Amino acid sequence: PGTGKTTLALLIASLTKSQFSPVSAVGSGVADLRRVCQEAQDRLGMHGQRTILFIDEIHRFNKAQQDVILPHVENGIVVLIGATTENPSFEVNSPLLSRSRIFTLNALTTEQMEELLLRAASDRERGLGDPPVEIQPDAMQAIISLSRGDARIALNSLELAVDTKPPDKDGRRHVTIS
Repeated sequence: PGTGKTTLALLIASLTKSQFSPVSAVGSGVADLRRVCQEAQDRLGMHGQRTILFIDEIHRFNKAQQDVILPHVENGIVVLIGATTENPSFEVNSPLLSRSRIFTLNALTTEQMEELLLRAASDRERGLGDPPVEIQPDAMQAIISLSRGDARIALNSLELAVDTKPPDKDGRRHVTIS
């Protein structure tokens, strides 16, 4: 979790100028899959635009649900990107697996988490760097430890810590652990 699976799928869709159609296996069923695939077929026929079908938690779909997608993947109506925190060899059916490339995204390292947090703390446009944020070493290590390699947890924790700290007399905000 929190390694950038959805972000990577969005980036692929953007770079290939494809429609991004996300589906969560937790709350979707066969009717949702058929609807997205029909929309993808219509879009491809009318506009020549491909569709990235992003299925989050694909391991939660049963064999029948996965079978609904197969013909649309085979004939190029959709490009399937399935995200799972489970081993796809056990959770995704063989016909889909045989038409797939598997990429493993590992939990972020301590160094990567530190870099991510420092960037978020200093970025004035997309981060928390206006006014500047200084993360004390003990606070950095606590956030990294609690997040267990999940960037979303680390960033939300940093956001919460900063929101509770008023700026000092120089306008800087300090994230510390008490």
